[in-house]
Amino acid sequence: MASFTKRGDSWFAQVRRKGHKTISKSFPKKTLAEQWARTIEAEIDAKKYQDSRSIANVPFSTIIKRYEEEFEEIKPFGKNKKSVIKNIKRDLGKVMMADLTDSRILEYVDTRISSGAGGVTVSIDLTYIGQILKAAKHLWGLPVSIEHLDTVRSKLKIRGVKTRSNERDRRPTLEEIELLYKHYQEKKKFKRSVPMEDIIRFAIETAMREGEITRIRWDDLNEKDKTIIIRDRKDPREKIGNDQTVPLLGDAFDIAMRQPKKSTRIFPYSADTIATIFPRACSSIGIEDLHFHDLRHEGISRLFEKGYQIHEVALVSGHKDWKQLKRYTQLKAKDLHR
Repeated sequence: MASFTKRGDSWFAQVRRKGHKTISKSFPKKTLAEQWARTIEAEIDAKKYQDSRSIANVPFSTIIKRYEEEFEEIKPFGKNKKSVIKNIKRDLGKVMMADLTDSRILEYVDTRISSGAGGVTVSIDLTYIGQILKAAKHLWGLPVSIEHLDTVRSKLKIRGVKTRSNERDRRPTLEEIELLYKHYQEKKKFKRSVPMEDIIRFAIETAMREGEITRIRWDDLNEKDKTIIIRDRKDPREKIGNDQTVPLLGDAFDIAMRQPKKSTRIFPYSADTIATIFPRACSSIGIEDLHFHDLRHEGISRLFEKGYQIHEVALVSGHKDWKQLKRYTQLKAKDLHR
C-alpha cells in the first residue's frame, strides 16, 4: 500500500511492494501524489515497472560497449559511425546513467558546437546516442530514458540550431563539364592512371555515387540487357544486401565496356581517390563549389528532362521514396533546352 505524509507545503508519497525497494517522491498536491502512487503500483503489479536506480551507477561506456559488441557483429559499422561512437564514448563514457540527463547531453552538444561541429553533425551524434539507448531500453530491458533526446532536440530548435542539412541544387553547366573533360584529356598525356573523363561521363549517365562506381563488377554486368547490379546500395534503412539492378542508359554501357579488364571491378579505383582528384581539378580550372556528388544530381535531372517518369528515374537512382525525387523535378524553363 502507498502512504502519504504532509511535509511542509509538500506531500511525500511512498510505495512499498514485496521484492522491490521502497519508492518515494514528493509532490505539491496530495492528488498528484496519489495519482503517481497508483501508476507505480499498477506498473509493479503488471511487472512493467523499471527502477532506474538499478543502473544509476553504471557508466554510459558500459552500455556503449555492449551495443558495439552485439550490433557490429550483426551489421558492421561504417567508418563514420565508428568515429562518432568513439567520440561519444570519449566525452560521455564516464557519465553515470543517473547523470545522463537532457542537461548533460546538451552540455555535450554545446561542447561539440563550440569546437566547430555544425547542427547536422550534432544531430548525427544524437541519433547514435538514441540508437544505443533504445537498444538498452527495448532489447535489454534496462530502465533508461530516451525522452531526454527529444528534449535536447527541442531546445536546439528553440535556439535556432539547424539540425537538417540544406538540399544542394548545384548542377554543373555544360561549359564546366567540357572544361573538366578538356582538363583530363590533357592529363592523359602524362598517363594518369584514373580515367576521370570516363568516370565523370559514367557518373552523369548513371547517376551513381563515386562509391557505387568503384564497386561495380564485371560479373554483375549483363551485356545482353545492358544492366548492372549495384551491390549494397546506400539506403537509410538497410544497406547490406540492398542489391539493385539498374539500366546502363545512354553511353554508360559503352563507357563500361571500353574499360580494360584488369580487375574484377570495372573501375578498380578508390572512391577516396576520386573524391580527392575531382575537387583539385575544379580548383585548377576555376570551377567553384562543385562536388562529385553534384554529378548525380545532374544525371537525375537530365533523366527528367528527357521525359522519364518518377518511377522510371527511381529505377536508375535507387530512390525508394519517390518524394525524395521531387526536388529534381523543379526544373527551369530554360533547362528544357539542355
